[in-house]
Amino acid sequence: MHRLTALVLGAVAGVSFAAEAYRWVDEKGVTNYGEKPPANRPATQVNTNPGGIVETGGQYSQKPGTEQQRRAEERPPAVAPAPAAVGPVRGMDFDTFIRLQHGMTEGELLIRAGKPDHESIENLRHDIVKTFYYFPTVGNPFTTVVTLRGGRIFNIDRVKKF
Repeated sequence: MHRLTALVLGAVAGVSFAAEAYRWVDEKGVTNYGEKPPANRPATQVNTNPGGIVETGGQYSQKPGTEQQRRAEERPPAVAPAPAAVGPVRGMDFDTFIRLQHGMTEGELLIRAGKPDHESIENLRHDIVKTFYYFPTVGNPFTTVVTLRGGRIFNIDRVKKF
């Protein structure tokens, strides 16, 4: 019984793989492909199992040990770029901190406090949440963290460095 089922399934699968494909151009000039062409359009049969040789050109056609390989050997090895220099820590003065308010825009924050020492961006429930960090300095031992949600100040934290 199982052999008969497998034989029937194999025959059906073979018929479906042998399906023919046609190509035709419609009245708008768009090329279409399908198993059944429209009756009013001339269609050409497309070979869905093409065989043959794949030809390549350019760099793949050159044999190793040629001019291209010689130039690659003469070229000096690439130097890895140096990491970006970290700017000095600016921190945030207390006078600036007390003038920040919930609901201020990101632009107002950047005008008053300046560029943060570190910034992180997250996408949380279709809201963009940015966190600006102002690190402690010798004269100002506080870390200030300002969280913006939707471009407005959502939370302000100031913690003393121990």
